[in-house]
Amino acid sequence: MPRAFVIGGRGQSGLAISQRLVAGGWAVTATANGTEPDAGVAPGVRWVAFDRANDELAPLVEEGTDAVVDVTSFTVDLARQLIGLGERVGCAVVLSTLSVYSDAEGRSLDTAEDDAGFPDWPVPIPESQPTLPPGADGYSERKAAVEQVLRDEAPWPVAIMRPGAIHGRHSRHLREWYFLKRALDGRRTVVLPYEGAHPFQPIATVNLAELVALAAEQRSGLTFNCGDLDPPSPAEISSIVDDLMDFRTERVLVPGAVEAENVGNHPWAAPRPVVSDMTLAEQELGYRQPATYAEALRDTVAWAVEAVAGAEWHEVFPTLARYPGDMFDYAAEDAFLSSHPSTGA
Repeated sequence: MPRAFVIGGRGQSGLAISQRLVAGGWAVTATANGTEPDAGVAPGVRWVAFDRANDELAPLVEEGTDAVVDVTSFTVDLARQLIGLGERVGCAVVLSTLSVYSDAEGRSLDTAEDDAGFPDWPVPIPESQPTLPPGADGYSERKAAVEQVLRDEAPWPVAIMRPGAIHGRHSRHLREWYFLKRALDGRRTVVLPYEGAHPFQPIATVNLAELVALAAEQRSGLTFNCGDLDPPSPAEISSIVDDLMDFRTERVLVPGAVEAENVGNHPWAAPRPVVSDMTLAEQELGYRQPATYAEALRDTVAWAVEAVAGAEWHEVFPTLARYPGDMFDYAAEDAFLSSHPSTGA
C-alpha cells in the first residue's frame, strides 16, 4: 500500500485530497494545526499535530513515504523545509496558484486593482504562459519563488499544481456566498459588472483532489493548471445557485465596471476572462473530471447553508469577510438601480 503525507490536511483542499488518496488505496497521514477533524470528516486518515512555523517536519514523515502533498508552501523557507525531507520520500505534489501568471505587460492578479491593471491573458492560459519573477513581496511572487526553488533544489520529482478559485465544503473563502446569501435573504436582484460574462477559473476540491492523486500516483515532475473543465461566468454561477436554492434572481447586467460604492463588487468580477488550459493534465495524467461545477456546488451549498445556520457568516468564511467594502449593501444597490436603466437576465 503506497503511503502519503499531506501537509495542511485540515483545510478544504487538504481534506478533499486526503479523502481521495484513501479512496485510491493510499495509507494517508495528514497534519492538523490545532484540533484534528472529527473521524467522520476524513475516515481512514491518520492525523498528527503540526505547527509549521514552529515544529520540525522530518520527524513526522516516515522513511519510505511515497508522496508528500504540500498544501501550505507559501514561502521559500517552507519549500526548503519540504526539500529537507531528502530520501525519506519518493516525490511531492505542491499546490501553487494560477495567480503566478503574468501577461505581456507584466500585469497579474496582484496588479488587478482596476480594469487597466487587470491582466490580459490568452484564453485559455497554457502552462507555458510567463510567470511573475520570483520575489518576496506579494503572494503571487512568493508562490513563483516557491516553484523555482522546488524545481531547482528538490531531489525527487515535484508536480506543481496551479489551481484557480478553489470551491468546496469547509471553505473559508466561499466566493459563491455572494449569490447564496442573497437567496437566503430573499434578495431578488443582483448587479453584475462586465455583463456577468467573464469566467474566473474555478476548481472544485473534488476535481483538485483527483488531479493531485493522479500526479502522486505517476510521480509526475510537471507543472499543471487545475481548473474545472466547464468554467462558468458570474451570471451562470448566479443561475446555478438559484437552481440549487429553488430561487429566482433578476441579474442586472452592467456593460463595464459599476461606478458606485458597494455595488457589484463580487468576488468573481473580472473585466476579462480568466480560464486555464487543462489539455496538459488530460494528456499527461489522463485526467477526467469527477464532477461538473454545478454538480460539485450542490454539495458545497448544502454544507454552507448548514454551516451558517445560527452563526455569523464572517466567522464561517473569514477570508471572504476581509474583502474591501460591503458585498451585501442592499440599500446602495437599490439607490443604484433607481437611477440607472438596466438590462436584466
